[in-house]
Amino acid sequence: MSKQKIFDCDSHVFEPTDIWTEYLEPDYRVVGRSAFYYEANGSAPAIAVLNGRPARTLSANGINRYAIWQPGMTPEQIGELDPAAAHKINPGARDPEARLADMDAMGITAALLLPTLFSEYYPLIENPDVAWALARAYNDWLYDFAAASPERLVPAAVLPMQSPGLALHELARVAAKGFRAAVIRPAYFNGRFPNHRDYDAVWADLERLGIAACIVPSAGATNPEWTSTGSYVERVAQHLRIGHPVAEVVAPMMDSATLLTAFRFFGHLERFPRLKVAFLHGGASWLPLVLEKSETYLWLMSSTQDVTLEPEELFFERPALIGFDTWESSVARLPDIFAGVAAWGSRYPQHDASASNEAEEMLQRYSVPRVQATKLLYENAVNFFA
Repeated sequence: MSKQKIFDCDSHVFEPTDIWTEYLEPDYRVVGRSAFYYEANGSAPAIAVLNGRPARTLSANGINRYAIWQPGMTPEQIGELDPAAAHKINPGARDPEARLADMDAMGITAALLLPTLFSEYYPLIENPDVAWALARAYNDWLYDFAAASPERLVPAAVLPMQSPGLALHELARVAAKGFRAAVIRPAYFNGRFPNHRDYDAVWADLERLGIAACIVPSAGATNPEWTSTGSYVERVAQHLRIGHPVAEVVAPMMDSATLLTAFRFFGHLERFPRLKVAFLHGGASWLPLVLEKSETYLWLMSSTQDVTLEPEELFFERPALIGFDTWESSVARLPDIFAGVAAWGSRYPQHDASASNEAEEMLQRYSVPRVQATKLLYENAVNFFA
């Protein structure tokens, strides 16, 4: 195994029912389970509830693709699984000791822990107070999960963006607990996109506290069409039959690119020049195109007077990070663009996950110098998350 240290910036949990039964405060357990609840153990059909009504589950069959991969599994092996049979999820998706064992097998030194269910469904919770209670429950569970190895497991909190004021309360609470990262999905929360001026105080506190704002999209295939692009993509592709949602392929990239473009055109990152912002789980290949298009149209639109810096300066010369996947050879082909800002992620334990040796082999295939490979696989992420 390689001696290269590896930081995994795209590593997920699959939330257990303990969040609702043990971590959600007793006064909120009835209303909380009505606002958002999910149960999936691989031996029975998944249950999903959202805003008091049944919701689409992430798994259409017995294969939970969001938590099925284990070290050593190949795409061919996953493709051979019988969808009619019930398959248990990877224990490392919920148990920290199993997670650490998988990290050892994958050659992972440390990993950022990102949500799954609390990304896909959480932004749609309508009641802000209940959303905050569920955020507290999730964040406390994740904090205990990461406490199994604080030097290796880096938790990223969720914020109740349904209410900017409550998001500020939860941000202060998790900061006091020692969180260094917070997840924000590039989707609508009660009709507001994250660049809305109502959230300025949240971004200002993220900047002041030095907590990394991790922009983490979800496919959105279970969401109403107005929340993100996922359901729209599914409607466009409804005639296709490939065995899983098409939105997973393009919606994360589209949603991330939309938010970055909004940041550019409305001077968001100029107002918060020290804000640490990371775009994760949406790939990296889209970044140069979005930056170039933003620069071109800002130049053409002379009415945009409050945006004064070139878009490249607002990404490459600020505390920023972009996550890339093992199969993204564009990162290896363009090291002058990505070497200082990109960081590898495994996508563990989702069905398209990969181990670090595959990422190393990809970089070697394109003759990326060792110094730059170390930045891409470890140093960029470690420096970013302090």
